[in-house]
Amino acid sequence: MSSIIDRRLSGSRSNANRERLQRRVRGRLQEAVEKMGRSGAIESLSKGDKAVVIPANDLHEPSFRHDSANGSWDRVLPGNKSFQRGDEIPKGGGGGQAGREGAPDGEGEDALGVLLSPDEFLDLLFDGLSLPNLRQGTGGEIKAEQWRRSGFVRDGSPSRMHVARTMRAARARRLALRAGKRRALEALQEEREQLLADIAARKQQQGDVSIEEEHLRDIDAQIAVLQRKIRAVPFIDDSDLRFAHMDRHTQPRSQATMICIMDVSGSMGETGKDLSKRFFLLLYLFLQRQYQNVQIVFIKHHSVAQECTEKEFFAAREGGGTLVSPALALAEEIITARFPADEWNVYLAQASDGDNYFADNAVVEEVASRLLQRLRAFYYLEVNRDDESHLLQAYQELAEFFPQMVCTRAQQREDVYPLFRELFSKPQVLEHG
Repeated sequence: MSSIIDRRLSGSRSNANRERLQRRVRGRLQEAVEKMGRSGAIESLSKGDKAVVIPANDLHEPSFRHDSANGSWDRVLPGNKSFQRGDEIPKGGGGGQAGREGAPDGEGEDALGVLLSPDEFLDLLFDGLSLPNLRQGTGGEIKAEQWRRSGFVRDGSPSRMHVARTMRAARARRLALRAGKRRALEALQEEREQLLADIAARKQQQGDVSIEEEHLRDIDAQIAVLQRKIRAVPFIDDSDLRFAHMDRHTQPRSQATMICIMDVSGSMGETGKDLSKRFFLLLYLFLQRQYQNVQIVFIKHHSVAQECTEKEFFAAREGGGTLVSPALALAEEIITARFPADEWNVYLAQASDGDNYFADNAVVEEVASRLLQRLRAFYYLEVNRDDESHLLQAYQELAEFFPQMVCTRAQQREDVYPLFRELFSKPQVLEHG
């Protein structure tokens, strides 16, 4: 397999070619990035450049060429020493030659490796995702960056050249540079016409016209010079080029917080914890990438719950029994104390294997009902379980009354990224106060 790594710097003159390449193969890049998101190490997604391999035949460009009237070719290529025009080329042997080994991924032998920066990779990984139903007008600190058109500049990437503006500037320059010459040319042509009339009149009177003819030759020479100068004005000059300027604008958004609750009890096991951490790592990268200064609260629990740091949350390896209600009660206390619902858009994401003390499920329903009245969305992910737990069934009953309650399940690593995209690809909850 031949591979080409695109290592051009973003600030180089090849930036336009790099952007054009990525636009052409964006669909393939998106597929490759999503494949890495399903099976790759999430911890490494935001670190270092990523080489994404795509089929090289995606770079094929259709082209037109001349053909004969009946659509058949009759020619002998240069360098041929075996055949003459009209000879029939014999077919190959009966398949006795061994074929080459196929590529294991089914992509063929030729591939193109595109090196994506961490920002480019995460942009594709989270393309089209957003927090649902951010309530506007709460006057918060959360800001999202967005690229907007910001006028036109004289220098820029060729891919951003604005044709209409460029042609308008070129036409204005040509008019300005040619206007004086055209007026002088018109004056000389009028003078020439008058001189020709005078010469014709003097010839009829058989007078001497040598002086007038000499003057006519001078006028013709001046006209020729002016015409050359007018034609010499270029159709488009470098000074005419105009490029659309894109500027990063920071837009104020309503305040938002995400409360992450992860079950770290003994019943989760390594597989369940791995799936949960994978989901929360995607969520963490998504929030950090798409939003500025978003508040993230981490809660881990077994039979007791505690707020913890990001490092403690993702490195948690605890055990013990399981009680879910203490974690929800702690989330409710945090929301009441620090994130009033009338000032904040509050989201909650919970991951668990669903094992919970049976008598605690009633308490969970009661606390979750109060929480759902204050949440913009409540995501529950059940991991590493073949059947639906009683906890999941309780949440599903709540979902019938609260549209912002969303439940989903994951049994293997490859399930996490697709369901993550499904959760955040479009608003799932209805507007509520």
